[in-house]
Amino acid sequence: MEQLTSDKSLLKTIIKIGLPIALQNFVLTSLNLVDNIMIGSRGEISLAAVSLSNRIYFILIISIFGISSGLGMFTSQYFGAKDNENIRKTVGIGLTLAFFLSFTVSVLTFLFPQQILSVFSKDPLLLLKGSEYLKIVSFSYVPMALGYIFVYNSRSVHLTKLPMISSIIALSINTILNYILINGKLGFPVLDVKGAAIATLASRLIETILLLTLIFRTKDHPLKGTLKQYFSYTFDMFRKMMKKAIPVIVNEASWSVGMSIYFIAYGVLGTKAVASIQVALTVSDLFWAGLIGFCNAVAVIIGNHLGARQLNSAERIAKKSLQFTFIGSLILGLIYLLTGRFIASIFNFEAATINNSINVIAVNAAYMAVKGLNFMLIVGILRSGGDAKFCMLTEGLTIFVIGIPLAFLSVYVFKLPVYLCVAVVYFEEVIKLTIVYVRYRSRKWLNVLI
Repeated sequence: MEQLTSDKSLLKTIIKIGLPIALQNFVLTSLNLVDNIMIGSRGEISLAAVSLSNRIYFILIISIFGISSGLGMFTSQYFGAKDNENIRKTVGIGLTLAFFLSFTVSVLTFLFPQQILSVFSKDPLLLLKGSEYLKIVSFSYVPMALGYIFVYNSRSVHLTKLPMISSIIALSINTILNYILINGKLGFPVLDVKGAAIATLASRLIETILLLTLIFRTKDHPLKGTLKQYFSYTFDMFRKMMKKAIPVIVNEASWSVGMSIYFIAYGVLGTKAVASIQVALTVSDLFWAGLIGFCNAVAVIIGNHLGARQLNSAERIAKKSLQFTFIGSLILGLIYLLTGRFIASIFNFEAATINNSINVIAVNAAYMAVKGLNFMLIVGILRSGGDAKFCMLTEGLTIFVIGIPLAFLSVYVFKLPVYLCVAVVYFEEVIKLTIVYVRYRSRKWLNVLI
């Protein structure tokens, strides 16, 4: 494993790994913004229905990310040790877990869409539209989950271009289909949220098929293997990996559930509040694309160096990465604040909803650096060294003991407007940053797992 002895060499490696991830995320969020504008043209109810329905997808994809991230600690270190055989076994474990989780969620959302959505809202029209969307899009969960296992493990072995290519093609198709089906273009009927669901299902199927085709046609790809190679892992190997991965999976699943409980609180304020938050989040995702790519790249690099027993190098990379994250997130937060007003105004909503969106954007921008440092410390640094249990406990504590009570107090007791509710809730990020930074300074996260 090449040691990264300078800031220049470190940035070069981060760009090599992280840029395709960042581009993939940027294209995804850009097209999601266009999609939201399209579905938003059908009214605030349609956007809120799709937004709340996608909380189920959000919980699932974050849980799959937890599986991938938990096992990715091992993939990165196996790659650092040049052990392709165990990389494929790690992929097999990920595929097993992803299939059973996504299949279960798919069945439940298809059979009980209205009951699930009623947790977030009691609006009968929203529930009707949301269930129409969920029943169709539930068929995409299994292929999406299996494809994501290959996406994340591709990052761990420094091969990020193929997932980027497949995502860009699939998401472009999704946008075209949304344009045709949502508002009934080129002779097609107006399908509203059903059109958005069909486009989403088609694009996720295409993305997974295309990615697997590209991987299996690439000579000597570390992830390419036979069914026997994927599923020849032993119970002892499974148990050892789960000991480290389960805290990551629980961490991500509980975080996604916590974020969705925030939406339950915001839903009390009405459909317009949910729509305004969705606008702000969609815009903020544009600016998070680069940070996500950067943090994922750092996690891979630190894991590689730990796998090669280069602990001092891994620690130096972590320190530099925090410095880059702080400066970068401040810059992104400022740009987000300056451009968010214009992007929010594109939506065809009432003035009050747009103003709320702009105010939520301002709150998000103010917290950008804090949230960026938390993401880097937890996903990029601590978990790459196997310190997953600490991260799980910290996130669970700050979200469920601090964030969620603050959300419901803000809504029910103080009766704050939605943007001030968001500002109060995000205070848990400040507490979290204090805790994880102290942990980072302790060096207890520097662990070799293989």
